[in-house]
Amino acid sequence: MPHRRPTALSQHYIFRFWLPLAIMWLMMAFELPILAGVIARMDAPKQQLAAFGITFSLALLIESPIIMLLVASVALARGRQSYGQLLRFTTLLSVVLTVFHLIVALTPLYGTFVGVVIGAPAELVEPSRRAFLVMFPWTAAVAYRRLWQGVMIRFGMTDQVGLTTVIRLTASVIVAVGGLLWGALPGATLAGVALSVGVIAGALAALYLSRPLIAQQFSGAEPASSQISLRALLDFYIPLALTNTINFIGRPLLTFGLSRALLPLESLALWPVLMSLAFIFRSVGFAYQEVVVALLEDEATHRALKRFAITLATVTSGLFLLLAATPLNDIWYGRISGLSPDLVALSRPSTLILSLLAACAVFIAWQRGILVQLRRTRLITLAVAVNVSVLVGSMLLGMRFLAVPGIYLAAGATMLAFLSETLFLTWQTRSVREHLAPVGVPV
Repeated sequence: MPHRRPTALSQHYIFRFWLPLAIMWLMMAFELPILAGVIARMDAPKQQLAAFGITFSLALLIESPIIMLLVASVALARGRQSYGQLLRFTTLLSVVLTVFHLIVALTPLYGTFVGVVIGAPAELVEPSRRAFLVMFPWTAAVAYRRLWQGVMIRFGMTDQVGLTTVIRLTASVIVAVGGLLWGALPGATLAGVALSVGVIAGALAALYLSRPLIAQQFSGAEPASSQISLRALLDFYIPLALTNTINFIGRPLLTFGLSRALLPLESLALWPVLMSLAFIFRSVGFAYQEVVVALLEDEATHRALKRFAITLATVTSGLFLLLAATPLNDIWYGRISGLSPDLVALSRPSTLILSLLAACAVFIAWQRGILVQLRRTRLITLAVAVNVSVLVGSMLLGMRFLAVPGIYLAAGATMLAFLSETLFLTWQTRSVREHLAPVGVPV
C-alpha cells in the first residue's frame, strides 16, 4: 500500500524514505567491484579488466538517454494517462537504443570507435567487443525497471524498490561466480553476461511488484492538470536525457587520455576498479535526487531536505577519505579486488584525489532535485556541459604538461569536473529558490 506522508517533514522520515533507495544504489555499486574481482581471478586479468572498462563505458553511453526515466516517472506518473504516455515513450526509446547497440557491436563501427577514436590498445578491441555484444539487452531492461521503480517511489514504496535490486544483484553474482567456476568464458564477456542477466531479473521483479500499485492508483480518470502530452514530456525529458548523454560522452574521452598517458595498460586496468569504489560512496548521494523530487513541496520541506543533504555529504566523503588514507586502501584493492601489487601502488593517490566526489554527488543530486521539481531541467543540462568541458580541458592540459600516469590525470580531471558542476548548480539554485511555495502551499 502507498505510504502516507507526515505533515512535518522530519529528518527521521527523510532518512527512512531515502535508506531503501540508498541501499538500492549501494547494491548496484557493489556489483561492479564483485565483477572486477571475478575478472581479476581469471586468465589475463589486466587485459580483461581493461576490456571490460571500455565495454562498460560504451554500454553506459548507449544507455544514457534512458537513465532519467526514474526521475521522470517519480515527477510525472500521476495517473493512467501520464503513466501510459511514459510507458509508450519508454518502449520507443528501448527499441531505438537496442537496435543502435546491435549495429555498433556487429559492424566495423565498434573497432573504429574503440581502436581509432579512443585509441585503446589493439589487443583490447575484440575482447571488449564480445562483452559489449552480450550486453545488448542491458538498455531496455534498465529502462523498464527505472520506469516501474519510479512509480513505486512516487507512492512511497521505497522498500520494494530495494527488493528489485536485491534480485538483480543476486542474479548477477550467481552468473559471475558460476562462470568463474566453469571457466569457459573470458572475464570481460562473463561480466557482460552477468550484468545482462541481472538487469533482466531486476526489470521482471519491478514489473511484478509495481503491477498491483499501478492497477490501484492509475485505474480511474486522471485530472487534466496531471495529464501530459508528448510535447510536454519531450520538453521535460530531452534536457534530462541530454544531461546523461553529454556526461557519458565525456567518460570515453577519459579512456582516450588513459590510453595515451604514462602507464596506459595499468591505468586502463585500474580505472574501472577505482571508479567502482568511487561509485559506492557516490551512490548513496544519487538516491537523494528522487527523494527531493518526491518530498519537496515548500520552504519548510526545502530546509529539512537541505539539512539532511549537508549531513549526508559530510558522512560519505569523510568515510571515503578514511579508506583512502589508511591501510583499508590496500585491503580493498589488493585483497578484495585482487589487483597486482603494481596496481595497488597506483591506487592510493588516485583514491585520495577523488575523496570529495561523494559530497559532490549529494549536493548535485539535491540541487538537481530542486530544478526537476521546478521544471528547470535545461539548467541541469547546462551544468553537465560545464562538467564535461572542465573534464576534457583538464585531461588535455594534463596530458600536455604533466608527465604522470594516466590514472592520476583522469582522477584529477574527474574531481575538478564535479566540483565545477556543484558550484554551478549552487549558483543556479540560489536564483530559483524564490519560486518555492510558502509553507503549506504545494508547488
